[in-house]
Amino acid sequence: MRFALIATTAAAVVAVPFALAAAGPQMSSSEFIEAVRCTAYEDVAGARVSEAKYQLNAEGARQSAETFAAARAAASAVARQAVNSQTPADQAMLRSQRAAACSQELAIGAGEDNEA
Repeated sequence: MRFALIATTAAAVVAVPFALAAAGPQMSSSEFIEAVRCTAYEDVAGARVSEAKYQLNAEGARQSAETFAAARAAASAVARQAVNSQTPADQAMLRSQRAAACSQELAIGAGEDNEA
């Protein structure tokens, strides 16, 4: 009986931090918005982003409402810009903004890898 009590207590001590980490956001709000912005640029460029969208939607459920709204606004702005890009100069600007947005996203991910 004591063994069962000790084993249950130990399992709870170990499992609770994992459960709390899974329930909370995995990205900061700025990382999330940058990831959404990069994915939006990739989407308008024709890349396959369904898996990234799925992951971002799951992460969005963990973010605050304000962060989610800001990310949605960023994605909408990218989509509007892509629709309104008609000249070669507009297309070039869109490509450079895509490169900037996605390089920041890669830099954020590289920073996390270095911290681990």
